[in-house]
Amino acid sequence: MTGRVLRTWLRFVGHLMGLELFNKVSRPRLFQKLSSEEFDLLIIGGGITGAAIFRDAALRGMKVALLEASDFASGTSGRSSKLIHGGLRYLKHFNFRLTWEACHERNLHLRLNKHLVRPQPFLMPLYLDSGVSAITFRLGMWLYEIMSGLKNRRFHRFLSREETLLMAPGLKEDGLRGGVLLHDAIVSDTRLTLETVKDAVRHGGIAINHAPVTGFLKNNDKISGVICCDQLSHGVYEARARVVVNAAGAWADRIRTLDKDDVSKLVRLSRGTHLVFDGADVPLTVSTVLFSPFDRRPLFLIKREGYFLFGTTDDWDEAEPEAPIPVNHDVEYLITSLKEYLPDSRIDRNKVRFIYSGFRTLPGSEAKSDPSSVTRDDLIEVSASGLITVIGGKLTTARIMAKRALKHVLRQSGNPGRWSPCRTHKVPIGSAGEEISEGPGQELLQVRSQLENACGSEMACTLEDLVERRFDSLHWSNEERLKHLHQFKDAICNELGINDPEFEEEYAAYRQYLKKFHALPP
Repeated sequence: MTGRVLRTWLRFVGHLMGLELFNKVSRPRLFQKLSSEEFDLLIIGGGITGAAIFRDAALRGMKVALLEASDFASGTSGRSSKLIHGGLRYLKHFNFRLTWEACHERNLHLRLNKHLVRPQPFLMPLYLDSGVSAITFRLGMWLYEIMSGLKNRRFHRFLSREETLLMAPGLKEDGLRGGVLLHDAIVSDTRLTLETVKDAVRHGGIAINHAPVTGFLKNNDKISGVICCDQLSHGVYEARARVVVNAAGAWADRIRTLDKDDVSKLVRLSRGTHLVFDGADVPLTVSTVLFSPFDRRPLFLIKREGYFLFGTTDDWDEAEPEAPIPVNHDVEYLITSLKEYLPDSRIDRNKVRFIYSGFRTLPGSEAKSDPSSVTRDDLIEVSASGLITVIGGKLTTARIMAKRALKHVLRQSGNPGRWSPCRTHKVPIGSAGEEISEGPGQELLQVRSQLENACGSEMACTLEDLVERRFDSLHWSNEERLKHLHQFKDAICNELGINDPEFEEEYAAYRQYLKKFHALPP
């Protein structure tokens, strides 16, 4: 198939699947539609929580819109450990409900959305000084299997010391008594979020990025809509809706103050940092779960695409809810922890290929000193004016969070019986028969059709949108990102509708972004 034919086919498929307006060029039409109609539901926030609520509502037949202040998955949902996992560690805190939900949602994804979520084995080495007896650990693993209804893709398997070292030849041998092989799943968090948004658009929803909400419309002290602006054209619009959901994540409290300026704080932010190493620098053959020698926090060393992703830290952060900047404390914590288990690997700061940090939104009312002990359950608040705020939760359990949020939406809708029941447990996200990669990657970026698809039916509006969240297989190298931007400058300018000076201005801004958020702190 020639490049021209392929591009024509992709555009035809985009139109056929309802994504013909999901692009930068169509924004004026989308804003006109947003401001001229009344919606059953309007969602603030385009992370995985807002995206999941958006899709659930669209599948039920609601007239629904979503507004994102920056870009879809640009906050927490694009800076996770990129796992769909059952949450074995939650059993330690006796959070059986969350473990049960996470296990079942992981298994549902592996069955229903295997085009997005891939199974992954994890090795957990067991040491004599772990503080957990062999019997206790075996009971815990079987409880984990029971939490999934004994329906895991594969059951766990205990390994001898020799079998463990065959899989992980670089592991510290002193005190090693064996290991356990368990199975979870990996995902591209940005791709999962974006495909969820796109699927809702296919089912009639309207989604616009770079459109921050700046105020609320009210009728008799009840919220009846929002005021938003288009950051690209600087236009200001009003959108009316029967119900408004605040799914703004780290920015949830800011949205709540637009409703009532003296609200108490609901969100606390915990910073999590990840490091990326070249696969050749890590003497392992499989993804591995380690426990930090400092605080026994579980750390994931995840093998993917020739690299190892390692994290994450968990520290309270009182900064503004923009993307957090990596700090030296987190880098040293991770590297020192890793060297404890891989003493001969020569891993140090110079081996770090890439770094990123993200915020977890945790319930602010829990004044605990250790953020790792704070629940990962979701929390839903309904204000006196009717604003529904959803915070917390996990990437894995976003679908169930959305289902719970929609219960509150239906109560406020005035006629809950008119909508179809939840179908997200039956309908695959996007096309289940189509393998969707973790991003087009370096080799696919060279195909013009991939660029056209990102700009034509994925609402990429800036260089950062394009490279950071549409071509996210490039995210392990700052140099590769910048090189590819200049290599395909003419095509990018054509697709994004920008001229040469505008490209250079965005390029310079993105280069500073990489230096600030994806480079090791000095």
